Amino acid sequence: MLLIDAHTHIETDDMVNQLQQTNSYATLNCASPVEFKRNLSWTLGYDRIKLSAGIHPWSVESVTWSAMQPIMAQVPVIGEVGLDNVWTKNSVVQQKNVFEHQLAYAREVSKPVIIHTKGLELETLKLLRKYPNTYFIHWYSSPAYVSEFLKLGCYFSIGPSFATEASVKQLIQLVPREKVLVESDGLESLAWALDQPVDINDYQPFMIKMIQTLADRHHISIDAMGQQLVANINRFWQGQP
Repeated sequence: MLLIDAHTHIETDDMVNQLQQTNSYATLNCASPVEFKRNLSWTLGYDRIKLSAGIHPWSVESVTWSAMQPIMAQVPVIGEVGLDNVWTKNSVVQQKNVFEHQLAYAREVSKPVIIHTKGLELETLKLLRKYPNTYFIHWYSSPAYVSEFLKLGCYFSIGPSFATEASVKQLIQLVPREKVLVESDGLESLAWALDQPVDINDYQPFMIKMIQTLADRHHISIDAMGQQLVANINRFWQGQP
């Protein structure tokens, strides 16, 4: 069946090898020049794996625009970028300045954007309204503003906590199938969500379980759901609603 991982962080080449061996569609995050150079070397020439790049809200004090803008110019997707007052103590004012700068740039160069938002969902929504574009809200875990983001045409990914976190369970019910994606956010995030150690052997079964959950929700076969997810990620990559 067709597999996708709409947003992931990769630390070792064994996960890239599995993505390639299974002909998976994936977006690999690059949050620094070092990560970009490594990910590019792993994925160059593989059309089903795209790179995204941007200054994460956790990194606004350590990663500069001058270092990342030349990288953002080379990748098809901007992100992940956004706002967070839960998992970081970085200045929200600084985060907003960096976030808005990147949103303006993405709009100027017509590139879709992967959004991270935690605890500042309303502030994020207001800025997305200011810079109309194609957006994908990754691992959204708030019970609020889902319909408002959908009115902007946003895609949403179901995160690894889909079986345990109430807000993610709610998201599965609320997001139409033409706007839904699935993601691992990387093996470390899988381990965090499951509260247990994981390795590369756990990755593919976990992603299949996520797709099966969505197939059950939409009353279609898992193969049909896989095809829908591939269509969704391709539309997002192309900047289409």
